[in-house]
Amino acid sequence: MACLSAPLLFCVKRSKPQLIVPSTSTPHEQKPLSDIDDQGTVRLHIPVLMFYRKSVERRGEEDPAMAIKEGLAKALVFYYPLAGRIFEGENGKLIVNCNGKGVLFVEAKANVKFEQLSDKSMQPPCPYLKQLLNTVPGSKGIIDCPLLLIQVTRFTCGGFVLGIRFNHTMMDAQGFIQFVNAVSELAKGASAPSTLPIWERGLLTARPTPTITCEHNEFKDFDLSKTTRWWDFEKLLRITKLIDVQKLASDPCVFFSKNICHSLLIKRCFTFGSRELQAIKDQCPSSTTFEALCACLWKCRTIALLPDPNATMRLTFIVNIRERLKDPKLPLGYYGNGIVLVAAVTTAKLLCSNPISYAAKLIREAKNSVNDDYVKSIIDLMVTKGRPRGAILRNFLITDNSGFGYDEVDFGWGKPVFGGVYGVAYGVGFLVPHKRREDDRKGKLVALALPPIIMGIFENELRKMTKAQK
Repeated sequence: MACLSAPLLFCVKRSKPQLIVPSTSTPHEQKPLSDIDDQGTVRLHIPVLMFYRKSVERRGEEDPAMAIKEGLAKALVFYYPLAGRIFEGENGKLIVNCNGKGVLFVEAKANVKFEQLSDKSMQPPCPYLKQLLNTVPGSKGIIDCPLLLIQVTRFTCGGFVLGIRFNHTMMDAQGFIQFVNAVSELAKGASAPSTLPIWERGLLTARPTPTITCEHNEFKDFDLSKTTRWWDFEKLLRITKLIDVQKLASDPCVFFSKNICHSLLIKRCFTFGSRELQAIKDQCPSSTTFEALCACLWKCRTIALLPDPNATMRLTFIVNIRERLKDPKLPLGYYGNGIVLVAAVTTAKLLCSNPISYAAKLIREAKNSVNDDYVKSIIDLMVTKGRPRGAILRNFLITDNSGFGYDEVDFGWGKPVFGGVYGVAYGVGFLVPHKRREDDRKGKLVALALPPIIMGIFENELRKMTKAQK
């Protein structure tokens, strides 16, 4: 039993973990991942929570855990590689052994009603994440571990939380939602998913003669030794070893571990409704909402970090290549990683002294550079450079998960009140969907981890940036 005394006495009693296998026999074979799937940056697990109210129609008579479990077993017939285990082949190549061993499933009961949870406690960083998605011993690794961990926690009122932790090397956000929607459709009685899964990982493999043809700033480790400010936080991290940067870059689960820099960092979420987003966009009218918001967050965070003016600062973000890639074209139903990293780069002085339209322009130019040649170059870089991870220091990684439908998945109990990725770590920001009112459905939320003083400066800068322009 796990308990948390504040801000609510929240206790969860979990059943013994069980393995859910495909409901019918599936092929036993080995399937290599793509060279996008097994890049270093995605060798980690992603935690997702979806909060559901009690369904009036169901009157608490049906068990959501049972329905989801049955839908899951049926979905694994179509997505049978997810029931397998990954092993590492020659030169670090990841391969799925499709052995049908199954995915981990945990049933749990909480001692509170859904209504006792505040809106803030359901948002990242959720204070109950460990209770609602408890790590099963031996499940955290990438190699020879279950590829999914699912926990269904029922409240005393009949509402529930679906927690899922998925191995990112198997699928990206779009692929994950495709799979979860398949589980929901099959749980509600469908005989097959509306979108059938496509493997075809061979489409994203390196060329016979790998050739890096583009500049990939997202993987460069810029020199911090030339900075002169002794109070530069990230330089202090490197010099004093307050954070083991190598560990941060190599441990697949470290991004979401509360033990890393727990005493150094605080975690807070920031919400952006239509008013705040419009205030930001007004400062760079030719930009998309994503470009403007990323520019705003990047500038505010850089100001707060107080880096040396000549320091090279980088914003790395994820670009979905499904609609950009022409040769080869990824088929409908492809659920592997169809994403690449790209970085906007400038100096701290230029970033902080210019309006956010400057940063937004850099982001737009970086995004527009992603084409067939860029994708092939980054794939070739993976196999020639040992599948490197993206840089951590002097970098801010933003990934936009707000448009994939985390808050739309209905298992028969209605749509989630809140749903999204719950990872919160230094240097990373996940944009997730958020609505303050029913008529304001296009809002976004991001949770960040920063040292207390730096967080205070960041909040002040963000407050000024999101104030409506007169």
